[in-house]
Amino acid sequence: MATAPERRGGAADDFGVLVGWTHTPFNQGIQLKVQSTTGSQRSPRPVDARNYLMTRNQALILAKYLLDVTGQTLPEAPREGRIKRLLRRLTGG
Repeated sequence: MATAPERRGGAADDFGVLVGWTHTPFNQGIQLKVQSTTGSQRSPRPVDARNYLMTRNQALILAKYLLDVTGQTLPEAPREGRIKRLLRRLTGG
């Protein structure tokens, strides 16, 4: 579970600000590329990138955690139209 960064000598170790990410599916899971930076607005730092390989289950658990902590929910699927529903009933599918 995510926790606050540990403090050593008054400074946070390996702490940054998320500035972007990309993902690429692969056969057993997902490759997640996370981009972050450290520092303040007065002294801009270069953007660091780190790649993570996750199983689909790990990605699902991370997504659920992020939805829960932000209070968000997934949007509901659009309702099926009347004609499509009628055709499905008539064709048995």
